[in-house]
Amino acid sequence: MSISSPGAGEPPYDVFICYAWDDSKHLADELHQALTEVGLNVFQDQPSMDDWDEMAAEIRAALLSSRTLLPLVSPGFPRSPHCRQEVHLALDCAFRLGRTDRVMAVTSGVRPDDIRPSEVSRYRTPLQGRSARELAVGIAERVRALAAEDDRTFGDAPLPPSPDWFPEHLPGSRHFHGRHAELWEIHEGLRAKEKARNMGHPVVSVSGVGGQGKTALCAQYARLFALDHPGGVFLVRLSGSDRRVRASPDAVRAQFTEGLRAIGLKLGLSADELGADRLPGALRSRLKKLAQPYLWIVDDIPSGFDEELLPELCAPTGDGRTLLTTRGRFFKEVSAEIVLGGLDPRDGLSLLTGHRPPAARAETRAARLLTELLHGHPLGLTLAAGLTTRDDFEGYAELYRQLATPDPEDDLLELVQYLRAELPAGYARPFAATMLRSFRGLTDAGRDVLSAAGVLAAEPVPLPLLDEIIAGAGTSGGPASVADGLAHAVRHGLAELTESPERTAGPDATPDSRACTVHPLVARATRVLNPPPTRRKLRDAAVVALTQALSATRHSFTHRAVARSLPHVRAVTGLLAGSDQWGIGSDETYLLDEAGRAYEQLGDGEASLRLYAPLAEACEEAPECDEYTRLVVRLHLASAHFRYGQFSAARSLQEDVVSRMRDLLGPAARETLTAQDNLANTLGALGEHEASRLLHTEAYRALRDGTGPTDLDTLRVLGNLVIAVGRCGDTDAARRRMRLTAVRYARGAHVLWRRAAKAKGPESWEALGALDIMNTLGKNLLALGEKDEARDAFRTVWEGRRAVLGEHHPDTLDAWENTIIAEEGLS
Repeated sequence: MSISSPGAGEPPYDVFICYAWDDSKHLADELHQALTEVGLNVFQDQPSMDDWDEMAAEIRAALLSSRTLLPLVSPGFPRSPHCRQEVHLALDCAFRLGRTDRVMAVTSGVRPDDIRPSEVSRYRTPLQGRSARELAVGIAERVRALAAEDDRTFGDAPLPPSPDWFPEHLPGSRHFHGRHAELWEIHEGLRAKEKARNMGHPVVSVSGVGGQGKTALCAQYARLFALDHPGGVFLVRLSGSDRRVRASPDAVRAQFTEGLRAIGLKLGLSADELGADRLPGALRSRLKKLAQPYLWIVDDIPSGFDEELLPELCAPTGDGRTLLTTRGRFFKEVSAEIVLGGLDPRDGLSLLTGHRPPAARAETRAARLLTELLHGHPLGLTLAAGLTTRDDFEGYAELYRQLATPDPEDDLLELVQYLRAELPAGYARPFAATMLRSFRGLTDAGRDVLSAAGVLAAEPVPLPLLDEIIAGAGTSGGPASVADGLAHAVRHGLAELTESPERTAGPDATPDSRACTVHPLVARATRVLNPPPTRRKLRDAAVVALTQALSATRHSFTHRAVARSLPHVRAVTGLLAGSDQWGIGSDETYLLDEAGRAYEQLGDGEASLRLYAPLAEACEEAPECDEYTRLVVRLHLASAHFRYGQFSAARSLQEDVVSRMRDLLGPAARETLTAQDNLANTLGALGEHEASRLLHTEAYRALRDGTGPTDLDTLRVLGNLVIAVGRCGDTDAARRRMRLTAVRYARGAHVLWRRAAKAKGPESWEALGALDIMNTLGKNLLALGEKDEARDAFRTVWEGRRAVLGEHHPDTLDAWENTIIAEEGLS
């Protein structure tokens, strides 16, 4: 018998019986009769579908109309795709209803430890010689007790809430299929009571070869199990998947610290707290105040990373639950390890045939063989599914023949050899054949899109940048052609179009939030398929496009428009591990210099430092690099050290640059005076306030007399002089006198800044300078006890910076903190 789902106005099912036909049919029939006799409304399906068929609509409707699921877990139960589908659907709904005891297993011939997912074993009744009548009485008692407390059905489960992501969401894959058991294994592992090495919280690692879907699985877990982590999801992305990335602890720590800083910015840590020394403690303190469970994801840890150092990467507080992904294996330092293999055959078949269902049973058999050929590899199946969208698709049998016995003229050897270092034995050849056929099956515009992404970093590529690169390489018919090419690549499973969750209006907006993402394995394979001249042309176009975009930010604070392009600078200049190793010439030097400046002005001193350090080294070693360029780069490197809080390193570089610039350009040259002013700032940060004031005064007078009182450089030095004056004085009386002087200087400087800003507009550097001098005025007024006026000044600065720099910029946060301090002083 097959009972249909309740009609309109009919009561819901109390129990849905889920069982394997081969070894539990008799028990299912007996239980159905016994449960009905004790007054329950029961659904029992008579399986009539092939194992490869999707869950029928009427079965799904009946399950969603049920209060509880009764899986009859027998030795044959895990082999039934339909049983697994029903259990996972019921568990997912039960979790969102707040009670997974709605899934109540009856076990026969299996050990509790062998039940998967293990959540099913939490509420089980062993058969152990009990009659169907005895089981029915106990089940009915539990079902009625549950209904009295909560009479909802599985279909009443709310959608999972959207978690808060820090610093940004982890894009999921639209091709994500299956992995239900693994999702529940993560859930169970992160609830583990046993802690690895007393780290204070559970740590689960997800490992597997490239393209197996580790990152996508974590993203799916974070979304579906958002109720597990109400405190949010914190994401740090490393770059260990490329085989050429060195797993040195220092390199990993540097990248990890960069990720922590991005989280700190999103949490609103102050500029001081974001410094290298204070960041870990400040972040730990902020997360302790959160006082809620949160998920801590560290994605793509290098496989050679020292396991003893793993605790350094884990969640900073006991409320965190850590989820790691790696191509390697961790044993000692984790609570649970999940090793991803190929997809379940049914899920793999579903992924492969998602675009074009098989037309006959013979085609279904061929599709199964193709799934086996690709070892259930999700990325390989995604590419194969893309091949079924082609107009010349001749069926799954023909596609299987093409991929199993590729044409010898296809010359797969180079790609296969490359992929053998990326994929285990047996995977490389069929994946290479699929990748090659997919790439060659693209339109010219589609190959352009994929090839352009291949020379960039493994980060989302903003569509305007993609347009500029392809146009610059001379192969594009314009944005419309690029859009068509991207759509074709997406249809083939080679790329994805993502929408940034960032705001699209207001000061923190991005002009175009759409971006193209390409799986790192696909991007690296694309580089092999592209001859060096093609890669070089695209790389050169990327250098030009990025340079033009960054140069435009010199005249006003428009950095938000290029912030999402900055990660690609290191790839096109050869500084990114695993990318092509381009030489650093004059074009690359200028681009790195512009990117370092942009990072610094965005408040990311560490990223700026990571660009300027290798640039300065390259300039010193390059014989064609002139002395002036070397000095400018060293000056910018010193500024990066200063911004990052490394004042001694900044001072050493600045003293050298000032001396060499005086010899090269003369003591009155604008560049020399700018370097001298930077040195004075560093002396002030080191506490040498009088020496700082004297250097600032000398630089200001020379610039005022040489370039005029409202020149931008003159005004900047004047602002720095005001700060230095306010810090001087050896006694209380002397300090008060100097602060009064600083207030007077600040008011006069503000008039000059406002006059300059009026002509340049609200987002000009002059407008920001007017806010900076107002901030200095507020600090001196606060120190003098003028709290009302100080508060008004800080509020003006905060509102002005928020409008121009954005809400999360360190300078905005600093002004907000000053406003709070002033208001607390008033109270």
